[in-house]
Amino acid sequence: MSDHVLRRARCLVIEALYEAETSDHDAEAVFERRLDEVAGEDREVTARRPSAFGREVIRGIVASRDDLDSRLQPVAPRHPLATLPVVERTILRLALWELLHDNTAPVGAVVNEAVELAHRYGSETSPAFVNGVLRTVGREISAARAQEPGEPTTTPEET
Repeated sequence: MSDHVLRRARCLVIEALYEAETSDHDAEAVFERRLDEVAGEDREVTARRPSAFGREVIRGIVASRDDLDSRLQPVAPRHPLATLPVVERTILRLALWELLHDNTAPVGAVVNEAVELAHRYGSETSPAFVNGVLRTVGREISAARAQEPGEPTTTPEET
């Protein structure tokens, strides 16, 4: 599996969420349709891991959309989420969901991935906006993680 297969899965997630928000189609159904559409040309993205990742992200974003939006809005107070282009809102939700619910990637990697998606799908100003919002959110999440109690550590002298 190539390193970019999850990026391609994220692209399908963005496309599905975008269509769902602009047409009232079911996001999961759109994602499944998009998987079927790309199956002939990109078998890698339809494999179990990337497709399961996409399904999990879609379900997570749909289920927690209000919470995601309430966390994003204070970070960009001059840009109400309702007035943002749908694609920017979708990329921000995707990245924030990953930061909050999928701790497999470092904060910086999630932000960089979102910026790449903004380059691909957004306007000329989208990457900088997405980067600024997510860097701020990322710092907050990193600080909160640092304050979480970790596993107690012992030194050889203590055992």
